[in-house]
Amino acid sequence: MTVKAVVMAGGKGTRLRPITYSIPKPVVPIAGKPCMLYLLDSYYSAGIKDVIVTTGYKFSSLITSIIENRHNDQAILFSVEKEPAGTAGSVKMVSNFIDDTFIVGSGDILSDFDISEILDFHKKNKAMITIVLTEVEDPRQFGIVEMENDRIVRFLEKPEKDQTFSRIASTGIYVLEPEVLDYIKTIPYDFANDLFPELMKNNIDIYGYMGKGVWLDTGMPNDLITANQIMVEKYGKSNDEDFIGGKNIILDMAGIHNARVEKCYIGKNIKAGDGVQIKNSAVYDNAVLENNVEITNSLLMSNVTVRSNTKIKNSVIMRNCVIGEDSEIVESIIAPDMDLRGKSRIYNVSLASKVIEDEM
Repeated sequence: MTVKAVVMAGGKGTRLRPITYSIPKPVVPIAGKPCMLYLLDSYYSAGIKDVIVTTGYKFSSLITSIIENRHNDQAILFSVEKEPAGTAGSVKMVSNFIDDTFIVGSGDILSDFDISEILDFHKKNKAMITIVLTEVEDPRQFGIVEMENDRIVRFLEKPEKDQTFSRIASTGIYVLEPEVLDYIKTIPYDFANDLFPELMKNNIDIYGYMGKGVWLDTGMPNDLITANQIMVEKYGKSNDEDFIGGKNIILDMAGIHNARVEKCYIGKNIKAGDGVQIKNSAVYDNAVLENNVEITNSLLMSNVTVRSNTKIKNSVIMRNCVIGEDSEIVESIIAPDMDLRGKSRIYNVSLASKVIEDEM
């Protein structure tokens, strides 16, 4: 079985604004690499080296990021949509490149499932379509299912509270046979709202498989912080240094010897002054943290400078920002290239310097 993969990466990530004004959601960094790379890596680990990426919003920066970070022997074809085609419609548009079993995933969802096991399940059941599932706390943002003997007998997309009959949700990862695409007659067309009901109406068995691994919808800024923490815990390592606690991913130790680091991702060329504390956070390349800075449950992107005696908690600071001395930022997002004066107090605010126009 020669399997190809499709990654849907055309969304605008509106719930992540202002972060996605400047960076497409699939390449927002999580523990040191673009979110979408975890999915590509899981495909690669399963021996899948032919990938089609459907994209639209800010496609040039997405393409550049993926090419720079992909495996050298993983061939990636990009399909750029001029108009939104829907989840299933975007796959239909590249159907000429699909001639055997294929797997579809969402590039803006954090996942590192064991794809080989999913493909084995699909093949064993001689399925036309398999939906990868997971259990969620709040199913209202997802498609939920009811199953009998590994077959999905009921599906409802984004139920209201009083419609909820299950906490088992679709992950947006599907294994399909090419003939399934014949049911897509129009564009735009959606998997959950259009294709799945059509298949069930035609008595096509839809199988469900509970995925094994990390899965997280990184739709909100706090989800990005949680995602970094999850992947650091999973892939990080303990260290014998006295100033480092718990598991961490640290690319460069040289500039952080004066800091206390606990359960973090630390990038390259970080400069930390005396009394710096970084906990449950991600700090990317070329950050400068002056004396007595405290970073907690936060994400600092590349080239951020934080002046002395400043506290940042539960916040996202985007690239090239300067945060003045004696400031406090809590539950907030600071857009790129902002220079905040000293003694700033920012709580529960999203600061966007400007809206960057779409590339399409």
